[in-house]
Amino acid sequence: MSSILTRLTRIAKLTYDKKERLLQIEIFPNNEVSFEDSKEFTQIALELTQGDSHIALIKALGNVDISPKARKVGESIPTHLIAQAILVNSVATSIAANFFIKFNKPESPTRVFTNAEEALNWLIFKRNEFDGLVKL
Repeated sequence: MSSILTRLTRIAKLTYDKKERLLQIEIFPNNEVSFEDSKEFTQIALELTQGDSHIALIKALGNVDISPKARKVGESIPTHLIAQAILVNSVATSIAANFFIKFNKPESPTRVFTNAEEALNWLIFKRNEFDGLVKL
């Protein structure tokens, strides 16, 4: 049985690697994440991770926009999220992502990256840091 689970939505691909405890959300370019999309992502993430503490890499490459209502969806739902990295490749998306972080203040550590390797290294560091705290 594979430790990698994948689900597709109208505008994204969600992949969960159970062994690495890594959830990846790849939002397809030239899309706006609506309130309904955000609710669907959250539900799928809960199903894929099955309550495991995990890290998340959100790939918002290309022209991706998130509606104001969609930004609020995940705030009240427990997702056992250790940390999340948002990978972008445009100035506009980077500004929007940093604006989101500054004003919505996610409960889990959240950073914006333009380099996938740096994003994964930071997430792995945060997961290892979390695991070290859990084992004390």
